[in-house]
Amino acid sequence: MFAEDRSRRLCVAAAIAAVHVAGVYAALSFAPQSQPAVAQVPLAVTFVSEPEPTSQRPLPQVAVVLPQRITPQLDMPVIDIPNDAPSTRAITVPLQPPPPPVAQAEDRSTPKLVSTVEYVREPAPRYPPQSRRLREQGVVVLKVIIDERGAASSIEIETSSGHARLDAAARDAVLRAAFRPYLEDGAPRRALVLIPIEFALNRGSA
Repeated sequence: MFAEDRSRRLCVAAAIAAVHVAGVYAALSFAPQSQPAVAQVPLAVTFVSEPEPTSQRPLPQVAVVLPQRITPQLDMPVIDIPNDAPSTRAITVPLQPPPPPVAQAEDRSTPKLVSTVEYVREPAPRYPPQSRRLREQGVVVLKVIIDERGAASSIEIETSSGHARLDAAARDAVLRAAFRPYLEDGAPRRALVLIPIEFALNRGSA
C-alpha cells in the first residue's frame, strides 16, 4: 500500500509538469513577432556659404609692471644706556684756564699815523707868480712821513689843489720845514701825518 501511494504522487507531479511545459510552448508559439519599423524620411542637404573673415582688432598694449623688491625695515633694538652716577673714587682734575694771549710786539719800523705834529720851523709856502697872475687857488693835502730825527723823509700828494704849480709849491714848503720827532714811551718813532697847505689870494700869501 505504501508503494501504491508513492506511484500516485509521482503521476500527479508528472501531470503538473506536463501542463506547465505545454503552457510555455503555447505562449511562445502564438506571440506576435515585432519587427522594428524604420521611417523612410528623405534627407535634405543645404550648403552654407563661407563666413566672411572678421577683421582682427589690434590687441591693446599692456604695461609691463616689474615686481619691486621690498626690503623689510628692521626694527632696531633700543639700547638702554645706564646713567650711572660717577664713582666717588674717581679722580677729577680741574680744568686749567687758558694762558692769556701773548701781546705781539708792535713793529716800530712802521710809521704810526698821528693827527698833529710839533714844528721847529713851520712850512712857509711861496705863491708861484704865474699862479698869482692866473688867479689859481686851492688846498693841497700832503701825506708826510717824519723820521726819528724830525725830518720829512717822504712827501706825497694826498689831495691835489687842481693846479700843478700850487701842488709843487706846497711840497717844497713842507720839505724846507723842521719837525720835532714823535715820541712814544719816551723813544722817538717814525710818524705819518697829513698836512694841508692852502693857497688863497685874498689872504695875501707870500
